[in-house]
Amino acid sequence: MKGAETERAYRRTMLDAICMAVLIAYFLHFAFPALCGGFRADEMMNMGIYWRAGALKSLLANVLFWTTFYRPGGALYYLPLYHFFKLDPLPYRIVQVSILATSIPVVYCLSRRLASSRAVAFLAVLALCYHPRLADLVFVGALIYDVLCGFFYFAALTYYIHIREQGVSLRPLQLLGFLALYVCSLNSKEMAVTLPVIVLIYELLKRPRWGDWKAFVRWTRSVAAPSLIAGLLTAIYIWGKTHSSGSLIRYDSYRPKISWHHFMTSNASFVGELLYSHQAVTPKVLLASWAVVFIYAFLRRDRTLQLMAFWIVIVPLPIAFILPIRGGASLYLLLFGWAMIFAKVSFDLITLISKSLILVGQAVGVGAPSGAIMQGTTAGRARSAAIGTDAGAAPSKMSPRIFRVVATLLVASALAIFTQWENQRFGTVRALLNGGQKVSHVIEALKSLNLRPAPGSTVLLRTKENPFQNKWHALFIASLVWNDRSLQIWLEGVNQITPQQMAKVDYIVSLNEFQAKVIRSSEIPQSD
Repeated sequence: MKGAETERAYRRTMLDAICMAVLIAYFLHFAFPALCGGFRADEMMNMGIYWRAGALKSLLANVLFWTTFYRPGGALYYLPLYHFFKLDPLPYRIVQVSILATSIPVVYCLSRRLASSRAVAFLAVLALCYHPRLADLVFVGALIYDVLCGFFYFAALTYYIHIREQGVSLRPLQLLGFLALYVCSLNSKEMAVTLPVIVLIYELLKRPRWGDWKAFVRWTRSVAAPSLIAGLLTAIYIWGKTHSSGSLIRYDSYRPKISWHHFMTSNASFVGELLYSHQAVTPKVLLASWAVVFIYAFLRRDRTLQLMAFWIVIVPLPIAFILPIRGGASLYLLLFGWAMIFAKVSFDLITLISKSLILVGQAVGVGAPSGAIMQGTTAGRARSAAIGTDAGAAPSKMSPRIFRVVATLLVASALAIFTQWENQRFGTVRALLNGGQKVSHVIEALKSLNLRPAPGSTVLLRTKENPFQNKWHALFIASLVWNDRSLQIWLEGVNQITPQQMAKVDYIVSLNEFQAKVIRSSEIPQSD
């Protein structure tokens, strides 16, 4: 008995490993071109912020997660890579793609635990791991925040559900592990604030029975405590991020504009982008879609579908009231909810069809022989009856399990072909790869000077033809190229410089996208 059970467990493990390997290979098919990508201007700004702050301050900000330090989780990605590889974009792209690839087994395990179905998990992760409208998640380095947030969010939820599905509560060390993963997700991006609500809903959907107040208190202490503690951390995080000096909400593009209209319009845009059609999904269509999902989930009494119904409404809340409307990589977490719904509904249909074909096959298999005996008076009729018997019996000969496997593979193949077609139709890869050329040109122009300004000196950058919309990007690039915090770098036309300061400038460098030229240096003090 033990040997048979071990063999079955080994077979299940191997099948799951094969599924994950196929999913990773599918993702890498789309992601490999990203290794040829360069830096975006925003990535230089992000890296420059952490470089100026330094490693110690950045690490401290990851512990003091409620401060207004900008997304300190990004420092754990940028600073080690910059230390070892400077401004070579290839290692950054390798790590970004690797994090996304590592997320695939994590999300597969999460889906497998929630749905208790290998087919559902496979279809859901297939829909999630690469979406042409979210391709910037793979190809744009500045969106590493969404990559890290998604990875830690899914890791925290997977870890929690893995323990809870065993029928036990989290022990103190396990609780600390869950909270640590959650804080890492918060430190990566603000989208993570919904996790405590999702965890609490997951527990409530188990329909706990409280016979009295004592039972409720016991349930709260043993079961709801992780989500409530995480919720307390979230409240501290939100208060610190919104009420401290330097808060992002002082900028209009980060300040929520709370209204029902914004909520519905934003969510309609989110779902329209995921479905490749902004125009098709209006607020009314979205509301009807939500209603259908909730009704179907609760009529089916399916806890996974019920959780995903709440997921698609709650998870986008952090960006639902922000204008202009977000999209692309910001929809990574939301996509998981819709991917799970797609997978569950698809598999329900496959199961329904398999049962229907078996019933039809059994009916034909019984009816055809009797029809052949009663009406087969001629040779032609007898042959027709025999053919009908074989055709009718064929579906019943295929086991339901084999039918479901074949049908799931057909759905997966259709989804993969459609994704490939949409990816080519949009020309996504070429457009995203071309976006980093300006930064690469400016980096090479500065490197071509072979200039190492003396420590403590002052450098003035003249950028009359600034290639960037944000003029400060040139300053961040120069800072990272020279890698010396003692330098004082000014931008002409941006920094207010007095004649006295101008006279004391040690270096003046003229810079445009393709060329840099030293106009003044400590060796040629009067050349300007």
